[in-house]
Amino acid sequence: MDKNLKYIEDNYIELEEIIKTANISSERLNELIENKLVPEASYVINSEITISSSLNDNHKIIIEKKYFHPSVLKLIKENAENLNPEKFKSEFKENLLSNLKNHDYKTFAYGNVFDQNGNIDNEKIENALEEEWNYYCKGVYGICTLNNNENAIIDKEIAIKRILSLIEKKSNSLTNEEKIELQELNVEFNKSTSSFAPYQRESSSRGKYLDKLLREFSLEDLIEEYK
Repeated sequence: MDKNLKYIEDNYIELEEIIKTANISSERLNELIENKLVPEASYVINSEITISSSLNDNHKIIIEKKYFHPSVLKLIKENAENLNPEKFKSEFKENLLSNLKNHDYKTFAYGNVFDQNGNIDNEKIENALEEEWNYYCKGVYGICTLNNNENAIIDKEIAIKRILSLIEKKSNSLTNEEKIELQELNVEFNKSTSSFAPYQRESSSRGKYLDKLLREFSLEDLIEEYK
């Protein structure tokens, strides 16, 4: 099997399986997605099948399969009767903000939305939270985070910004302190961030920054491998 298909099938749930497991109709699931109570599919696979015969004819079939992060099963259960999508959105953004405020490295996030006194810039943070909400609804965080929730989104944001900060300040060689910091950042990043599908890896935040940095300083053994 192609390694990308294997990754997706191993880590995501196909639409028909969701419908069966959650005991929900495809129409109702589409309503939940349209009302932004469940994120869209993270991956869509289109396949073309050609049927041919000894009569020298053929017939083509296009098959589309949608794959969702496993967390949608819990969301379907919680939101199946939810008639207030705005309340769900509001709670999601409140959780994001709470996780951010309570994070030990909060000042790394979103270009630092905190002032010198630790007060938050309401306009800046509202723009950032709205953007995160939109990414979440489109299924983006089902791709790049392990748990596809508010904690993972903040943890990933801060981890990658800390990695970028290390890249910016490093020289041609790492000090012992920087090497320890990189190893710790690798652990933190792996707690929240997915491996990405193999075809995405090189262009992802993991591939562009963390994997590259680990290779540069001969720490290839720390690179997250596909299971």
